[in-house]
Amino acid sequence: MVNWRKPQDFALLRRASVAKITRLDGRFIAELESMTAALDKPNGRHIARACDAELGDPRCGVNLASPAYSGSGTVTWIAGPNTVVVSGLDGFAAGWFTAGKLSWTAGEGAGVADVVVLDRTVGSERQLTLRQDVRLPAAVSDTFAVVAGCDKQFATCKTKFANPVNFRGFPHLPGNDAAYRYATEDGDHDGGPVVP
Repeated sequence: MVNWRKPQDFALLRRASVAKITRLDGRFIAELESMTAALDKPNGRHIARACDAELGDPRCGVNLASPAYSGSGTVTWIAGPNTVVVSGLDGFAAGWFTAGKLSWTAGEGAGVADVVVLDRTVGSERQLTLRQDVRLPAAVSDTFAVVAGCDKQFATCKTKFANPVNFRGFPHLPGNDAAYRYATEDGDHDGGPVVP
């Protein structure tokens, strides 16, 4: 608290960090976080069935520069607001680049990266649908580079990337229903061990 007529008169009320700053109606709004806000932030790994590594990072170990996991192509026509029909990806299975990253290498969007939401084959065409929250910076004949996508499931890690040894999830973790799986009408449910 400060006396603006006499700034040397002040009192420290509390310590906080500026978390988020927004601009609205010609003014700035700053959110303040106390020291306890750090307790709400994830710290370390979480136990989950899905992998928590990013595809291609050191924990994952997949080499995304390999021709098996990366490709390039050219836009042949614009099929929708965020969908392009492309050439150059014929050697890859449909869906190979779903959840992958696409970077524009030529055209208005050169240098811009995006996420492939859906990679599918429609007839003889290969369609890539990008995120809905961005304007498609592409035009016919623009070029791009794209890397394979990963849904972070153990089966995908094993079959698509041949990398199960580096899977960073817990695929055999029992679900919430595991505790109730043994319950039957004629069973003895006295709280004792299920498997003696």
